[in-house]
Amino acid sequence: MRRYLILLLLTCSAILGKAAPQTDSPATSVVPDSVQMLVDSLIRELQEVKLQELTMRDKLDASGQTAYEDSVRKVQQQQRIDSLRRITPGVPLVVEGDTLLYIYASLGGEDAVHRVESAIRKITNVGKSLRPVADSLHIFESDYTADIMCGEMVLLRVSDLDGLWSGLSRSELAELQKDILSKEIQKLQSQYGMQAKLHGFGWALFLIVVQIIFFLLTVWFIRRLRHRILWDAGGKIKPLVIKDYELLSIQQVKRILLFLTRVLQVVLVIFQLIISLPLLFSIFPETEKFTWNMINYVWEPLRDMAIAIFYYIPNLVRIIVVIWAVRLMLRGLRHLTDAIASGSLKFDRFYQDWAEPTYQIIRIFIITFTLVVIWPWLPGSDTGIFKGVSIFVAALFSLGSTTTVGNLISGIIITYMRPFIVGDYVRIGEREGEVVEKNAFITRLKDIKGNLITVPNNSILSQQTVNYTAALRHGEGSIVHSDFTFTYKVPRATIESYLLEGASRCSLLMKEPKPFVLVTALEDFYTRYEINGYTKETDRLFEVYSEMHKHIIDVFLEHDLDPTSSHFVKMEEINKKL
Repeated sequence: MRRYLILLLLTCSAILGKAAPQTDSPATSVVPDSVQMLVDSLIRELQEVKLQELTMRDKLDASGQTAYEDSVRKVQQQQRIDSLRRITPGVPLVVEGDTLLYIYASLGGEDAVHRVESAIRKITNVGKSLRPVADSLHIFESDYTADIMCGEMVLLRVSDLDGLWSGLSRSELAELQKDILSKEIQKLQSQYGMQAKLHGFGWALFLIVVQIIFFLLTVWFIRRLRHRILWDAGGKIKPLVIKDYELLSIQQVKRILLFLTRVLQVVLVIFQLIISLPLLFSIFPETEKFTWNMINYVWEPLRDMAIAIFYYIPNLVRIIVVIWAVRLMLRGLRHLTDAIASGSLKFDRFYQDWAEPTYQIIRIFIITFTLVVIWPWLPGSDTGIFKGVSIFVAALFSLGSTTTVGNLISGIIITYMRPFIVGDYVRIGEREGEVVEKNAFITRLKDIKGNLITVPNNSILSQQTVNYTAALRHGEGSIVHSDFTFTYKVPRATIESYLLEGASRCSLLMKEPKPFVLVTALEDFYTRYEINGYTKETDRLFEVYSEMHKHIIDVFLEHDLDPTSSHFVKMEEINKKL
């Protein structure tokens, strides 16, 4: 431009030189005003061009400096990025479990984490939409970013700094990421799109129909089974008999079987639901997580149980070995106890009736020691809950079983004191009868009328016990006695002879040793006599006393004596008064 202006100025000067008139005065020349104005205008334009040239030169110098500085800055940024790449993992952009790419740099006011969260949300919404949009992705280039867009929605912005992190230019990185996002959106649409939904609804409808059919078959099967149980045409249902004892009748067995059919129906329905519901939820990706939750509800406990059982096998083997050894030991003790109880094996000063309680005591000690040994091997024995329950049971036992423990200890003392054995006729306090049962806690008596009397062992030690049968074991009889009173006017010898005569008539009294009479007291108005006799019928003492009293009364009446009062009365006087 400047060259054109200079050329134009020179041309105008030449034209002006030719057009000037010749005068005699060489020092003066006359130039028209119009030409002069044109020249001045051209000179001003030339000056403006020079000024613009200077301005443009300054701008070129500044832009060159800026470009240089930018290149230096980019090199420095690249060096810093290369040094940070080894220690900066980047934020992964993960959609539905797929890691698509990594974002390292911030953009504007968003850091890498927020950029990833925003991109995931937008990609998920686009991919799960019912209309296909994967082919509508494009890149919009702006001054500072390259935007990956779907329609009017910006899915992800790519900056120059992102390109530096990836070692690519901004445009190249945007193209690469656009292809990745497009494939992921296509994948999401294949799972969540309209076609996938139609296929899912079809499979769900088919599964529901199949499940209804299985339900109906289950109901039909249970009804047929219940009908066969109720009618039992073949008579296949039998009563439950154990050793000639009918434990359950046919009707009771049928009721139990009908109840079991109901349980079977519930189990079958639950089993079908456990299979069908996970399949139904797994059809749609939105509900697939419920499938795994439902499977985990069943699988995880079973898996944990299987793992616990597997790791518990060594301790289980130890427990089995210990229990097996203890069972052998108890079996040997049982055999020894039976031999002592039957009398085939005897020990000095060890009675046969001691064999069973001694075995039970030793058995309790062995079982307790075994429990102490295997306690650390029990599952959960070291947990706080197990210890808390153990302490609670121990406290409950100690607080609520004081009487029980007292009866147990009293039973052990009674066993080894041997005040009586089963079969003895005894008197315990005011209770009298034959001992029919004696265990660690109670003793049962059967009185003369056939009533069973239960006496706690703890109360036996605090009361007087009379054993009428103990003398029989040594070949002696037990003494029975009865008191009678008569006035001093009747000779003692006469009363004694009458009492002995009545006792001699009693068939339940022993003839040898002979009955005898004791004068037990001398009262103010009468003498107290006691007739004593020996008998071996200790389990019939009431009959012995009854027979002895009958014969004594008969003897008194035969000799005109009235034993109903303490004074001597002639029967003749009684008859005269009558």
